Amino acid sequence: MKFRQLRKTLLLFIGMATLQVSAQEFILKKGVVVDAIKVADSLPGSFSLFIPSNFEMDKKWPICFVFDFDGREKQVMRLLATSAEENGFILAASNNLKDTLSLSKNVMEFGKVYNTIVSMLPINFNQIYSVGFDEGGKLATTMPSFIRDIAGVLSYGSYIDNLDILNLKKPYQYIGVVRKGDFDYIGMSYNETGLNKLKFPNELLVFEENQEWPPKEVLNDAFQIFTLSAMAKGNRARDENYINANFEKNKERIQLFVGSSELLKAEKLLAQTIEIYRPFKDIKPLKEDQKRIKKDKIYKSLKRAESNTLFKEQLLKDDYYYYMNEDIFTHNFNNLGWWKFQTEEIEKYKSSPNAEFQFMGQRLEGYLKALVEDNLDLVFSNENLDNDAISFLWMLKTVVSPKDYDVYLKLISHSAKFNDFGTSVFYLEELLKNGYTDADKLYDLEFTTLLKISPEYNEIIEKYLKKGRYLLRD
Repeated sequence: MKFRQLRKTLLLFIGMATLQVSAQEFILKKGVVVDAIKVADSLPGSFSLFIPSNFEMDKKWPICFVFDFDGREKQVMRLLATSAEENGFILAASNNLKDTLSLSKNVMEFGKVYNTIVSMLPINFNQIYSVGFDEGGKLATTMPSFIRDIAGVLSYGSYIDNLDILNLKKPYQYIGVVRKGDFDYIGMSYNETGLNKLKFPNELLVFEENQEWPPKEVLNDAFQIFTLSAMAKGNRARDENYINANFEKNKERIQLFVGSSELLKAEKLLAQTIEIYRPFKDIKPLKEDQKRIKKDKIYKSLKRAESNTLFKEQLLKDDYYYYMNEDIFTHNFNNLGWWKFQTEEIEKYKSSPNAEFQFMGQRLEGYLKALVEDNLDLVFSNENLDNDAISFLWMLKTVVSPKDYDVYLKLISHSAKFNDFGTSVFYLEELLKNGYTDADKLYDLEFTTLLKISPEYNEIIEKYLKKGRYLLRD
């Protein structure tokens, strides 16, 4: 189904489904995330809901529809709840989205929740937002193509794949969030540049902490941007206390960055503050501060170091991409040593005293792992499997992800299938060296009937785990 046809179908579904949703009787719990609320008596599926503590039925409320897959939506909802509480947002997330479903089916599942929510709660249709994390971010960025009421998108770790789908006549507020050490950081930065060229409202919020989820401060910034954007458009009542308090907080953070010579962060936050508070404040003093920072020698030095690092990183990524494709095509097992050397170099970057090199090392590590996974998906998608390419990629994966035990088990089984017992035994020992302890599973692998009774196999298991089953005893 083509994109336009899909969009028409989904819009029709969302319009018609509203008539099918029956009123549900349940007590609205304020200030907490409520799980497993049924979509409707006549429809399968459930959703999670958060309503702020000051919620009242006689007022229209902004809402964020949260997109995540395979059970993580509850965790994401709880992560967002504090910021939603402080800024007065409802949160809702379908519990039935899956990355294995097609786009149309996932949007249909969202449509059920959308219609249920808008039929039972007083929603401000000028303040509907989509929020997605990782793969859910990709789905969140597509929602404005289906729901014209979407006023903004918050996407963590996932950028807009195709800027051509944007409706420049009806722009929304886009917010990207990314960790500086994430391999998608450069893609998100390019996305920001492209949106700026289109003059499409957007902000990129970057954090440096080496953690899975964005810090509370970053998420709170995102909700504030949505709120201030709505106030600027007249879609939310202007609150001078809210505007002034957050404006002063931003100025204090800028001064802290300047005081600690973190001038790249100071300039970035200045640019963001100028853009967001332009409708409310005299931003001329901020522009003067921005000019002074850009002329500062420390700023220029930091900016040059960042640019040089990004240039070096792109060269390395180009090498990885080229040589991996070549090695897969030629089944170049002899080049595994070169890949091992590259991972050692990445570890040096990660432990470097240079902060930019540390972030580069983290990004390169993530990129290399993703590149291996993408190539594995590509090889397995072919009707005629290239077993040597599979072996090479699994071997390479043990190099870039040495603690991924499943890939060693796959290699042992795969090699035994083709009677390559030497490779199986080698990766058995590598697996046990890396701390694997499940001896029972080692004797239950597919295609290892002959391998598991061999002396070499049992001696290695006995050496590391003291659980060799088929040994000749004195």
